[in-house]
Formats: sequence, C-alpha cells, structure tokens
Amino acid sequence: MQPQLWPAYILHSRPLGESKLILQLLLPEQGRLSAVVRKKQGKQRLALQPFQEFMLQLVGRSELKTVSTIDEAAPALVLTGKVLYSGLYLNELVCRLWPDNLAAEQLFYLYQQCLQQLAAVQQGVVELEPCLREFEFALLTELGQPIDWQYDSAGGALNAHAYYQWYSEQGFVQMAKGYRGEVLLNIGLKQWQCDETKRSAKQLSRQILAPLLGSKPLASRALFAGS
Repeated sequence: MQPQLWPAYILHSRPLGESKLILQLLLPEQGRLSAVVRKKQGKQRLALQPFQEFMLQLVGRSELKTVSTIDEAAPALVLTGKVLYSGLYLNELVCRLWPDNLAAEQLFYLYQQCLQQLAAVQQGVVELEPCLREFEFALLTELGQPIDWQYDSAGGALNAHAYYQWYSEQGFVQMAKGYRGEVLLNIGLKQWQCDETKRSAKQLSRQILAPLLGSKPLASRALFAGS
C-alpha cells in the first residue's frame, strides 16, 4: 500500500550530515512533525524553502519520519522586508508553541490563509498587523486557549465604555484602567480601522503569548528591530 500523499509547508530546516536535512513540517490533520529528507531527491535538486506548498509522502513508525518523495505543489511566495520577517515569525511561532506530533484540525489551513494574506500585504492590498493578530488569536484557539471577546470573567457582556485587564485564568476583568471595552469588541469583530485597536491587539497578544513562549526570545522579532 502506497503511503498517503500530503500537502505540507516547511517551517524550519537544519542540516543532518552532508546529504540530509531535518525538516519541521506542517501538515493537515497531523499538525507539526519532524522528518528527514535527502537534499537531492532523484535527479532533481529541489529548493526546499519556506512559504511554498509541497506534496510529499512520509514513511517510518518513529516520531521522526522520513520523506520518501517530495514535489512542488505551488510556486513559492516571494516575500521581502517586514512581510518576510512576518512569515518567519509565523513559522517560529508554530514551531515554538505547537507540540510535535500533536494532531491539528485547522492549523494547516489557518497558516495557509495567513500566507495568502501576507502575499496580499506584499502587493499593498491589505495591512500587515491585522493578519498577524488574527493568526495569533486563532492559534491560541487551536491550542485550547480561546479568548472570549464578548463577555468578561463575571459573565457580563463587555461594556464599550468600561476598561478591562486580562488574566490568564479568568479572562477580561473590569478595572479602573486597561484595555477599552470598545477596542476589545472591535478586535473580536476583526474591525481594524482604528489605530488604537491595532496597538491594543498587539499588546494583548504579546501579553498572552509571553508565558507560553517562555524566556527565550523569538529570533524573528530581532529582525524587525534591525529593519
């Protein structure tokens, strides 16, 4: 019986000896997994690069799989500048937060959709920040930590004129100062017209992601700082 053919994205790669690579792959259903691939497949040497969809077959019973065949399924996205750094950030975020070999229902398609949005950003069609925030919050939902953008920790509807702080074990708690309720409602509705909404969403996502990422800084964020 032939192994199943899977669509996949390469999130990260590192050398294994002179002729092989260890890839971090993102697949539908299977989520993120590690696999060994030869740098040269048959007579053709593929450029195994990120932001490109491949079709591949995996073999092996251990957690570290082997790529038996791999072919390009679509042209690679050409990203530059901050859009490129954002793509690398997405890859690093998934590698850091999604456990190896943990099944994922929607992660592959959320990632694919975000790449399409980044391509639209590169063309000047949409803004960058909302794409990143929507992916971050969707990733948290996939990780089993969804954010309730309608109700506070006491079960009351968020008040557009009130202020809230975020607590990881509770949700939004009404306080004398913090995030404006109107801004939180805008984030939940994906209404990004207001600059305050975009700033607050970035601040909130970093606050929520920080304990999950731990003390090791994200390498991709340093790229933004240097640009």
